[in-house]
Amino acid sequence: MFERVQLDIKKAIRFTDRAIVNGRWDVNEKAFIEHNKKVWKNFQTQDQGREILLESSAMASSVIAFSYLANVLAMMHGAQIIAYIARSKTIKTRIENRKINKIYRSFNISDFIYHDLSMSQLENVEKLIETIFPRIKTKRDVENLRLQDVWIGDLLYDSHCMNYKLPTIDLEDSRFRVSLKNALCSYVFWRDYLDAHQVRAVVVSHTVYVQSGVITRLAIHKDIPVYQINATHLHHLTKKNLWAYDEFLYYPELFRELPEEERARGLSEAKARLRKRFSGKVGVDMHYSKKSAYGPIKKDRVLKKSTRIKILVATHCFFDSPHPYGLNLFPDFYEWLYFLGEISEQTDYDWYIKTHPDFLPGNIPIIEEFIRNYPKFTMIPFETSHLQLKEEGIDFGLSVYGTIGLEYAALGIPVVNASQCNPRIRYNFNIHPRTIEEYRQILMTLSEQKLEIDLNEVYEYYFMAFIHKVKDWLFEDYDDFIREIGGYYRQFDPVSYAKFLDRFSDLRHNQILASLRSFVESGEYHLRRKFLETNW
Repeated sequence: MFERVQLDIKKAIRFTDRAIVNGRWDVNEKAFIEHNKKVWKNFQTQDQGREILLESSAMASSVIAFSYLANVLAMMHGAQIIAYIARSKTIKTRIENRKINKIYRSFNISDFIYHDLSMSQLENVEKLIETIFPRIKTKRDVENLRLQDVWIGDLLYDSHCMNYKLPTIDLEDSRFRVSLKNALCSYVFWRDYLDAHQVRAVVVSHTVYVQSGVITRLAIHKDIPVYQINATHLHHLTKKNLWAYDEFLYYPELFRELPEEERARGLSEAKARLRKRFSGKVGVDMHYSKKSAYGPIKKDRVLKKSTRIKILVATHCFFDSPHPYGLNLFPDFYEWLYFLGEISEQTDYDWYIKTHPDFLPGNIPIIEEFIRNYPKFTMIPFETSHLQLKEEGIDFGLSVYGTIGLEYAALGIPVVNASQCNPRIRYNFNIHPRTIEEYRQILMTLSEQKLEIDLNEVYEYYFMAFIHKVKDWLFEDYDDFIREIGGYYRQFDPVSYAKFLDRFSDLRHNQILASLRSFVESGEYHLRRKFLETNW
């Protein structure tokens, strides 16, 4: 699910923004406000100096999570809660945020900050542009951009591609200068704000893109605790851990800490769930998925009958954040794909390319243009089952960090990843080249590549990533909650408030508070099961 998380957030924001502008007050919003006024009234603090900065969001399930963590942090630090809105204060933004503001004030937000720069700050931004822009010669220069040791290049890169729905960066495109200015505006605003205020913690919904990423990086640079939170996850970001969802770096050690019986049950359950996924069942541990990539096998053959090595390139969404976990071998998915195009011209393989069944608009034309440039590639219909590709003899899968690395390994097919930051990096059931040259060498000599896949490693990874992880800290049974409201994306509208209130109890409320406080006091990277078990 990891590569879809950031795009899910973007889709949810668009959905809820439309609801705010076009909709009337929902009865569930009103009930949630009245509920908040009761449960949080004793959490108010009179301290006007210290601050907890909280991202403003319209995503209902995240708002519930925000209400808990913000109040816990405010009480622990004796601070007031300030919500920030990453846009300028205009009549339009005031109207759009009217609902959000009233909901936020119901759980003790005392003020709202708009992203307004003073004249001197705007002059500072212009000077920075004139200094920085001429030094940016390559895409790597964008990716590595740092300002006074604060890394913002990956955030700028991903925001530019997402905002304009571009597969890559063109430094000659005038829009890139606009994106650079936006990133620098965010940098200057938050640099000065954090210097002038006693900020004790920052709470965000995600750690990619300029909107939340820049304040995150600046706060971390100043040793201010940053927390990324939503209805299923909670991370504490530090200089060691700049991104959310990187807990896969610790899976082997965490798995070994578990009792032997739990490890055995976990491997067995992982095996069973993978079987369900391969049976064509939709949404197995992927609530956002609407179609299965492992549906029935069709009669018509897809792959050519030949003795050549057959390679499947599993594409990513080109303009969704390429950097959710860190730097990859290539600055974006477009550069990666065109590198493979060059390799195809130098090899005698059968090359195939396939999108995810849930592909998004804008991706197909990019792939079609690529195939015109590199005709050795054959586009496989997106609805084709991977089981059929296995049966017809696919030999290797290629990805940057996609879930094919898990699924093909479970089917016994080697996958070569183009990232040292991919979620399977701590396991040996994929091939993980460390450099582009090593990647090239592997691709040029695929007939010599031998990979012994230990299925127990595959099941261990699956267990840690999809079963053992904490996802029920806010909603008592998150899977059941998603089913009841009618699907993954419904959690972002006010029906989440209704479902949360239906099952609210003082006991559950206090358990959540105790778990969050224990986690914050621990200083650990991500919310683990032990924090729930200790307090529930």
